Amino acid sequence: MEIEIKNIDKRIAEKAAKIRAEYKFFKSMDALQLATACINKCDLFLTNDKQLKQFKEVKCITVAELDWLWKAPVEIKRATWKSKRKW
Repeated sequence: MEIEIKNIDKRIAEKAAKIRAEYKFFKSMDALQLATACINKCDLFLTNDKQLKQFKEVKCITVAELDWLWKAPVEIKRATWKSKRKW
């Protein structure tokens, strides 16, 4: 797993503003994080906030889902991962 720290630039800030305009109930910091994930073409956004799963530009999963997926048998992992991948 590769983790990078990104600076918030104008492009990310503008994307975050668009996200906030569309998803009025998202907090500003959540919008900034999602915008950063979009701009940097992240494969997955891990969160504890179930509301963020409504965002469709980046695959968002909760920590609980990750924990369940991690403990599931291999056959279930493969089927679940394939069925949820719409990105």
